[in-house]
Amino acid sequence: MGNPFKKIESGDKKVWITQPKEIEKILKRKEIALKIAKGKMIDNGGKIETAMQTAEAFGRGLFEELLKDESIEWTMDKWLEPVIKNIFNPMGTGATFTNISNDKAKSYIFSYGQSNEETDDRIATLFNYGFLRGIFRSAFPNGELILENSMVDGAQMDEFIFKANAVESDRLEREKIKNDYISKKILS
Repeated sequence: MGNPFKKIESGDKKVWITQPKEIEKILKRKEIALKIAKGKMIDNGGKIETAMQTAEAFGRGLFEELLKDESIEWTMDKWLEPVIKNIFNPMGTGATFTNISNDKAKSYIFSYGQSNEETDDRIATLFNYGFLRGIFRSAFPNGELILENSMVDGAQMDEFIFKANAVESDRLEREKIKNDYISKKILS
């Protein structure tokens, strides 16, 4: 099959581009997890935290199953390669990673793969944010995932910043995303 991702380098800049392959059983697992998250959110009166916890648990489960044995001491480079190969590509996720250092990367995700399930884009965005955060925090427990721009807001791509060593302001930003941005979108 060849290399499932491509690394483009120009001077000191690196960009990783996923090259989605045929979608496999992992996408079905994602659909089931999304359905569970939606059901839990409905059962709990629209409580966002319930859906986030379900999505993050799905991400942690993927990490545990597909990545845990890849490396003991994670850096962003060591984390990106197996995430792209073992999770993003099988799910049909299209992403570009830029500004990669040992503890930080920026990502533009332009496709999360096709899903047979009809779902509200706002709930899908919440779920995708949660499962990405679960995968990321499994490798970087002191890290944080910040959503900069979202396709739900009309952006062409979801823009994330992955920070391996987050500071308090990063955690506050995540809370702002969850409480202000995402909850307003879902509940409006």
